[in-house]
Amino acid sequence: MTGPKKAKTVLVVDDTIRILEITRYFLEQEGYAVVTTPDPVKGLEIARLGGIDVVILDIMMPGMNGYQVAEALQGDEKTRTIPIIMLTAKAVIEHTPKTFFYGMYGVMSKPFQRATLIRKVNEILELTAMQKEAEQKEQAEPLDPDNTPTTKL
Repeated sequence: MTGPKKAKTVLVVDDTIRILEITRYFLEQEGYAVVTTPDPVKGLEIARLGGIDVVILDIMMPGMNGYQVAEALQGDEKTRTIPIIMLTAKAVIEHTPKTFFYGMYGVMSKPFQRATLIRKVNEILELTAMQKEAEQKEQAEPLDPDNTPTTKL
């Protein structure tokens, strides 16, 4: 018998306090643990401590913007595998080179709908769980002499 399922933790970094409050409320209603901060540098520090399953990151913030935060997260061994959802004004999305968003797990424009937020977070967590499961299975399977996994059918 297994113990209770641990809630997944979402870090939300946005300089707009109202967005932090709304996002926290929506995600907590779905059973997620939520950590919020309006400070991008503090968001990096929180992510580096571990235990974060998804980051929702605003692009337009004072000081360190979302592009810089995402780059720092992806460049750090401790945080590079944390999925990132970029959150910003629609006009910013339209004027950002598409290649920037490669490697991101999602982009949402403000204002966003509760259903869209929840769907994106759920999809990302399902995807990352499948990826981890596949990696674990691959590591557990013995290799035959020509380096291909051997699986009994």
